[in-house]
Amino acid sequence: MKRTIFFLVFVLILVNFNKINAQEIEAHVSVNMEQIAEEYRISVNTMASDIERYINKQRFLGTDWEGSKIPVEINIALIGGSNNRYSAQIYIASKRDLSNTEEGQSLALRLLDKNWSFEYNMGANHSYNPQRYDKFTTLLDFYMLLIIGYDLDTYIELDGSNVYNQAKLIASMAATNNADGWQTISQPGEFTKFNLINELTNPRFDDFRKLITSYFVDGIELMSKDSEKAKDILAYIIQEMADFKRNKLTEHSILMQAFFEAKAFELAEIFKGYKKHPGVFKDLMYLDLANTSIYEAAAEGK
Repeated sequence: MKRTIFFLVFVLILVNFNKINAQEIEAHVSVNMEQIAEEYRISVNTMASDIERYINKQRFLGTDWEGSKIPVEINIALIGGSNNRYSAQIYIASKRDLSNTEEGQSLALRLLDKNWSFEYNMGANHSYNPQRYDKFTTLLDFYMLLIIGYDLDTYIELDGSNVYNQAKLIASMAATNNADGWQTISQPGEFTKFNLINELTNPRFDDFRKLITSYFVDGIELMSKDSEKAKDILAYIIQEMADFKRNKLTEHSILMQAFFEAKAFELAEIFKGYKKHPGVFKDLMYLDLANTSIYEAAAEGK
């Protein structure tokens, strides 16, 4: 009997230890090679598994991570390459776990970076060092930190600030190295890594970040328990976002664009045929002009 109790206690300790010390990210990676010459494809055969191994073994924060790992999908399209030098576009999507809901997860971020140039050697042993610029791993480090910070923000207001600051240091380091895709000067409204992290670390956007927290905590988490109340809360949050844009912004926001690129279809599904506060559709189209047709269809119940 004593042996059985000891074994059970040991198992519980082991389970809790693994949970507390879990890494932050669970990445699944795919690499599309169709646009590069066949003779170069063999050199990138292990790229997907190399990236998965690199990301999934890291503890990017260097501290204990409680709870489940953040699900991340990474799709890389190689658009040129020879002699171990490649150019690519990278699509990254992360999800946020929903507690006590049937849905299970909600899309958090969906980002497309069209400017990634790097050197890659098949089977190379990559090590995490955020203080050293690396053409291959630095971009991955930046986006994983950004995703972790954003995930933290969806639970507690401004909780991702320290992680965003780490990501900004990486972006500044890459810019100092004159790396492609890390420029600090851009056209107004242009999506760049530097523009996005600048907004996430700018106190002027703190109120919008707090609304993102409220969107998940007060709105989406409530959908499975009381959908009508959740919709009313979400309609109010959207109204507050519209007021933020109207009163506090003078230029296009990359952060706001990223938020609605991830949430447009979710919002349209939530508010499909919603009549209680029809102004929510006007607010959505004001906030997210690119997806006007999606919101128009939702307003009509389609």
